[in-house]
Amino acid sequence: MTITTNVVEKGTPWATYRRRGYFFREAAMLTIAVGFFLHLFRVIFGNDLALQYVVTRESDMLLLIPMTYAAITGILSYRRMVFANRVHRVALTASLGYITASVPLHLYVLFVLHDVSFYVHMAGYWFSYFLLIAVYPAFLTLFAKLQYRN
Repeated sequence: MTITTNVVEKGTPWATYRRRGYFFREAAMLTIAVGFFLHLFRVIFGNDLALQYVVTRESDMLLLIPMTYAAITGILSYRRMVFANRVHRVALTASLGYITASVPLHLYVLFVLHDVSFYVHMAGYWFSYFLLIAVYPAFLTLFAKLQYRN
């Protein structure tokens, strides 16, 4: 008697895309990683060099692409996310809120203010240190541990 199980199931590309949460985790980690390096550059080299070489309209537009994608797919896949405990749920919801709230801010700065130096002047170095030391590592850890219900 031979018993076979369907262990490896080839699905459609759409099924894989949906099963992986529309690749929210990857887009969110990319967004946070880029933000991490922008803030790190600011802390290491100062505001003037950051504004001259890194924090530009072009870099902000490039950051806006994965940020917007992560916000949309995070909202779409939220109900299928599996949380380890209540703290994980609250923290991941806060991270999704952070990314989602950042989209209109970046759109406003890019297309209404036309001045990305707003970010640098809005908050002092303490804000970058806070994000680099506490917030971004926590968000990256949350996203790395994220799983989905299939």
